[in-house]
Amino acid sequence: MQGRNNRAIPYSDAELSWIEVNQTGISRKELATKFNAKFKRELSGDNLGALCKRKKWANGLDTVFKKGQESWNKGTKGLTGRNRTSFKKGQMPHNHKPVGHEYKNTQGYIMIKVAEPRKFELKHRHLWQQANGKIPARHVIRFLDNDRSNCSLENLICVPVEVNGKVNHRDERFADDVDINKAVLLTETLNHHVNNRAR
Repeated sequence: MQGRNNRAIPYSDAELSWIEVNQTGISRKELATKFNAKFKRELSGDNLGALCKRKKWANGLDTVFKKGQESWNKGTKGLTGRNRTSFKKGQMPHNHKPVGHEYKNTQGYIMIKVAEPRKFELKHRHLWQQANGKIPARHVIRFLDNDRSNCSLENLICVPVEVNGKVNHRDERFADDVDINKAVLLTETLNHHVNNRAR
């Protein structure tokens, strides 16, 4: 049996006999109180409980919850009970963001909150779908001026992923020219559809 300082707690034969006889029908805390009073010791209920467990001395108390029995912490959350700083029903946390809140993610795209409690979407995709419906399979939404923060509908275009990959490798000298970008994307998209139809 180990104590607080990892030293074995010694028990005399008389103490062990007394504990075995008297531990039945009472809690370990109550057992420790009676034991300490009789033997002038300062042991805890946990100490005696560990001893009884090691010796396989059951106290006979039924600690299993019965149907309909309330637990001691009913009505509390976490490790402590309700207090004046606890959240009330319907109360919003101080860092709550309303629907429509925006922020820029680490890739430079704008994220927008579209629903509670924390549903965010890429703003350019969200706006394009609001105006045009679901994005077709194997398609992406590109920025004509390549500015990821410019999510105006006039600056967005839907293209096949194959076209997107091909355009990503073109000459970057014209990357910020909206008209050239749009012409290139439309041309490559047309070629993509023609080539697929010819197969």
